[in-house]
Amino acid sequence: MKLLSGDPRKIGAAARILLRIEQLADEVLRTEEDLVDLDRQLNGRREALGALRRGEAKGGTQWIASQGQFMRVPTRSVKEWLNRRQDEVQAERGEARSRLKSQTRDLLKEHPQVTTLNPRVCELMLKERKEVTGSQGEDGAASAAAKAAAAAIAIAASKGAVWERVEREEKRKKDTLDYSRFDQIADSDSDGMEG
Repeated sequence: MKLLSGDPRKIGAAARILLRIEQLADEVLRTEEDLVDLDRQLNGRREALGALRRGEAKGGTQWIASQGQFMRVPTRSVKEWLNRRQDEVQAERGEARSRLKSQTRDLLKEHPQVTTLNPRVCELMLKERKEVTGSQGEDGAASAAAKAAAAAIAIAASKGAVWERVEREEKRKKDTLDYSRFDQIADSDSDGMEG
């Protein structure tokens, strides 16, 4: 029994398309993971800078961990290094966001029926679309491809939102107490219990 039948050229073309879609989706997921990692770094440095600003880290030198090594560095140098690294990571995050948007657009061009996009990605794409249409001026002369991609993103976002709402409602149903099983229990001092 053949699992795939038909013209081998068509099967090969379909396989190439599926591999391309999988590659694009993998790139999107990796970029999302990179963004999460960059946000984690930013938050850690923000906490460290806050502790230094509030005076929680006392003394003229501080211990820092960098690239797997612990170093004792003067506090002023630590602040400068943390601020410089914070700026670098924020720039990296901006580049990663742009890359994510581009990768998502490529994925949508290849497979416009993608409906399982992360809602965060959909919101990011819609936000950029609003910025682009706002910068084009009054005429709003966006290309047909951009409009189609935006429509696909909006559909994916709405389907993602609907799916999340259904999941929340299901969870809420599981978490609520169901007293209906007690409807058939009679009180101990009911009228039918007289003896």
